Amino acid sequence: MPSQTENLLNKILYELVQEEPFASALEGWKRTSPVLSMDEYATILFYHQAKEMTIYQKVYPIIADSYDKLYDFISGSSLVPYFERLNESHKALLEKEFKARIAKHYLTLPAIYAFKRMIIWARV
Repeated sequence: MPSQTENLLNKILYELVQEEPFASALEGWKRTSPVLSMDEYATILFYHQAKEMTIYQKVYPIIADSYDKLYDFISGSSLVPYFERLNESHKALLEKEFKARIAKHYLTLPAIYAFKRMIIWARV
């Protein structure tokens, strides 16, 4: 499952939506990841009688040769719940400001987006 809460692009977005005018437009709502930590999944599996388990995180590097590629990669997932709640002018402003902040934080191109997935296996 995707495990992206500590990824730079997600951090930039999370900070941005807590600023105005987005915080007011979203009425303070912000998306929190439903993905638990590896420790939490291990605990759940343990208490459900798992005798063997493997839990690890794998990085799938996305190499972006443009800031738009970084934006495009995250826009199909992390931005969707925000765009569903914003009017057209706020959507356009969020897109513009998010792209500007991506360029500010990724100082050189090509840049890497470390797309992380948590892999979980258990046997009862």
